Amino acid sequence: MAIAESLTAGVRARLAGLAPETQAAWKWDIATGILAGIYQGCVWTFVARVARADLHATYAHMGWIAAAPALGYVFATVWARQMDGRSKMPFVFWTWLFARGAFMLAPLLHSRAQFVLLVCATPFVFSVSMPAYTAIMKDIYPDHQRGRLMSVVRMGMSVMTLIAALTMGRLLDGGLSWKVGFFIGGMVGAMSAVTFSRIRVPLGDDSIDRMSAHHFFADTVDILRRNPGYRWFTASVFVSGFGNLVATTLYPIYQVDIFHITNTQVANMQNIASLATIGGFFFWGGFLDRRGPLATVLVALGFNLAVPLLYAQSWSMTALYIASGSMGLCVAGIDLAYLNTTLLFAEPGKAAQYQALHSSFFGIRGSIAPQFAIPLMRTIGYRNAFMTSFTIIGAGVWLQMISMRDYRRQANDERLERIEARERELAKVE
Repeated sequence: MAIAESLTAGVRARLAGLAPETQAAWKWDIATGILAGIYQGCVWTFVARVARADLHATYAHMGWIAAAPALGYVFATVWARQMDGRSKMPFVFWTWLFARGAFMLAPLLHSRAQFVLLVCATPFVFSVSMPAYTAIMKDIYPDHQRGRLMSVVRMGMSVMTLIAALTMGRLLDGGLSWKVGFFIGGMVGAMSAVTFSRIRVPLGDDSIDRMSAHHFFADTVDILRRNPGYRWFTASVFVSGFGNLVATTLYPIYQVDIFHITNTQVANMQNIASLATIGGFFFWGGFLDRRGPLATVLVALGFNLAVPLLYAQSWSMTALYIASGSMGLCVAGIDLAYLNTTLLFAEPGKAAQYQALHSSFFGIRGSIAPQFAIPLMRTIGYRNAFMTSFTIIGAGVWLQMISMRDYRRQANDERLERIEARERELAKVE
């Protein structure tokens, strides 16, 4: 109740200072976050545990399930090209409706292969929406308010994920079929697509002339050449993300094989992560608006370093619970900071291209890392694999420091250019 009252008070306080169109968009975004949280808590909290413990998925299956959320993002530039110069909302609505609503088909699944196919196909479809979603976030929220507004949406989502996971975990351990639980989650997930479609996106974004396919792809790739700050940020995210995905591929296998966790314990871990995420959003939203998204990424990655270290030294479920809390703090910061960093670097009218490039690299590392993680674990063992992940994430933190340095240098050069331009104008007047 205290969390709900705090969220309600925060929403009312922020609504008072918003433009009417921003208020309307934010209300529908909050409603969407609430429904998406229920969907996440009912479905994705238990996907890995159901696959390994109930359906006895093989190492290969678990690798594909871990890679599934990333596979579609390999083609993010293609998705961004398709939406270039078009209305963004249909791309989000139809992909969310299918990707989330498809879990209503769970009662019809009769084999492990069908389960793995569903779990791998739905994130692929969902990935189509990300360039459009990023552009919509840029259009509906002012730059100086985006961090705090999005943090409230994410807090509402995390609260509902916590409640849904807590409830569903105990229902599953009490005898409820996972098929029924996934059906409920899919139904609520489909509703989240409907609520998001009620957001009115400002006109004008759709009037941009479409570039040719060749020009679009060449211009998108050229971002890495002409924007050094974003280039180093991309390198940091790729390296740290690769290390993180190596570890996250192994976490559910390690939990089931070594600790033989129950659905209730999975829900407890999710709830600890959700509570940390909720607390994190109270902090990260203001931190991002004050210190900027690059600093937010750096600090959030620092929290993530603790997770593989705790797994490598895990002595009991207590260590895994602590790791879940650290992961929740990291997720809250990363969730806000990655998108806002992309918008920070993006040139006017090119937010979708920047997000597409960011997503494409996520797709590449997310497709490779899980396939690397399983052989690595079987060769050197769980603990050494977790320490390898720790080292790789640490290298990503170092690259993020370079990104911050280059951005400051780039911003300072632009400031000097503006000063010089103004001095030239004054000289002409005199």
